Amino acid sequence: MKKNLLKGGTAVLGLALALTACGAPAKSADGKPSTIKDGVLNVGLSPDFPPMEYLDESSNQLVGVDVDIVTEIGKRVGLKVEYTQQKFDQLINSVKTERVDIVFSGMSDTVERQKTVDFIDYFKSVGRFYVLGANKAKYTQDTDVCGQSVAVSSKTDYYPALQRFSKEKCEGAGKPAVNIVPTDSGAAARLQLDQGRAQVAIQGAENLVYFEKKSPGKYAMVLGNVNELPFGAATKKGNTALQDKVVKAFQDMKTDGTLKKILDSHNVGYGLTDPVLNGVK
Repeated sequence: MKKNLLKGGTAVLGLALALTACGAPAKSADGKPSTIKDGVLNVGLSPDFPPMEYLDESSNQLVGVDVDIVTEIGKRVGLKVEYTQQKFDQLINSVKTERVDIVFSGMSDTVERQKTVDFIDYFKSVGRFYVLGANKAKYTQDTDVCGQSVAVSSKTDYYPALQRFSKEKCEGAGKPAVNIVPTDSGAAARLQLDQGRAQVAIQGAENLVYFEKKSPGKYAMVLGNVNELPFGAATKKGNTALQDKVVKAFQDMKTDGTLKKILDSHNVGYGLTDPVLNGVK
């Protein structure tokens, strides 16, 4: 689930980034996807969600799973890739108003969002409980979380998932409810854990894999999945000329092993899944 994890600016990045004016999609040559600007795939993203998309600390360049995927898709559909960097909560509107052609930004496909945009699902994301590494042994079964303070971003799908968990696994078993500590971001939830205001927090497994690489042993995933929702590339509803090309590119990438290679290079191979349009029902 995408929410702010690093501080990302809102300025459009360098030569590779461009903000395209609002307007109707350009009519491309036969066989080309329908995009706002002929020959260009304008991708909206919020680069504050490692390892999916973020700014490299040394070079200040865009890197991550989605960036590698988009680079490959651009080659396969014959379009030059340009990026528009925005805040996450602006991205869906940018697709609707044709400021960008497509969004790759760790965005979960949900039934509610499908009312506004279409999604090409391409990555299986899972939410996980995690604790400070030193406390891992304390959590071996679901009821170990009951009565504990659990920090979670209230802006993510993990929040209602935690509410359901508390009712089913704790209150339903005669155990004390989870003490939910709502925050405004995943980073803020992590801070609650770091400062001892919460014993447990929730984040996407992909983020936790990245944290393990940056700070080995500091955190540990415990128990099973809190929820599962696919990440989807958001496009304007009904833009089949673009959707069909991107879905085909994903299918080919999965068949020839390119997609798995990209995911494995970021240690998130568990997310490999079949590409599908609006897969959440």
